[in-house]
Amino acid sequence: MRRAIAILLWLACAAAAQETPRWEGLEFLLGRWAGAGGGQPGTGAGKFSFEAELNGQVIVRRSFNQLEKGARHEDLLVLYADGPNGAKRAMYWDTEGHVIRYRVSTPEVGRVVFESEGEGPGFRLSYWMAGREMKGKFEVGGKTYVEWSAKKEAE
Repeated sequence: MRRAIAILLWLACAAAAQETPRWEGLEFLLGRWAGAGGGQPGTGAGKFSFEAELNGQVIVRRSFNQLEKGARHEDLLVLYADGPNGAKRAMYWDTEGHVIRYRVSTPEVGRVVFESEGEGPGFRLSYWMAGREMKGKFEVGGKTYVEWSAKKEAE
């Protein structure tokens, strides 16, 4: 009996060790961030957070940006694992009425790229670590629309 239990425990541990964590490569995003940047709409500052929710089933980004000369922009991005192979995807909504579906990739450690799916000009959202700062860029149709840098807030 003890031997059977030991074998079952060993098998469970071996299976867990082989399982790829759902958010591998995206851990660097987690936390609360404050930053500033600029681009086509002007310069501004804001805050955003990436938090695991629903018992780790999704990562939710909540973001706002206040332009120096303009309106406040808010958005919500939900990352999720889709389909049997667990492909990473994201959905985006904002206060301007935009909705974007993204494919998510991690081309290297400390970098994530969101590329829009479907019709339209093509949107690309990128985050990467540069030392202790997180950098970001949003592109529309292959052209930079806005860039920013952010620092993690104390927890």
